Amino acid sequence: MISRIAYQGAIAAVSLLLLTAGCGKSEDAAKAVDVPAQVAQLKGGTDAQANALSELAAGGPNSASAVKDIIPLLKSDDTVIRRLAAYALCQIGPAAKAALPDLKALMQDADMSTATTAINAMNAIDPSSTEGVKVLNVTQ
Repeated sequence: MISRIAYQGAIAAVSLLLLTAGCGKSEDAAKAVDVPAQVAQLKGGTDAQANALSELAAGGPNSASAVKDIIPLLKSDDTVIRRLAAYALCQIGPAAKAALPDLKALMQDADMSTATTAINAMNAIDPSSTEGVKVLNVTQ
């Protein structure tokens, strides 16, 4: 139960972070991350995946070797995991080019925040990939 409460708190914090921050571009701000250890956590449960994706995002371009392991999480049944996967790819930047087709599909996500994060990620990876993309501000 406590784990689920912590996860729900993380959802709120991540949602706020993603809505206010966009994607950073500073390699100087990227922290050293044990990428292989975080990739191993991506195979765990939702909490482990969320923590690993947050760590990989914090690693920025230093986490580039994890791209192929992050891409499948863009299709997760969990909205937060999809959003965090897109955000991690956004932080990794141009080295995540292999994720562009899956991010393009994620632009159609029913969750507006996840769709917006996918667009931000595409723009951070390859600005030309979002040419002509129109974002509607829809209040639900």
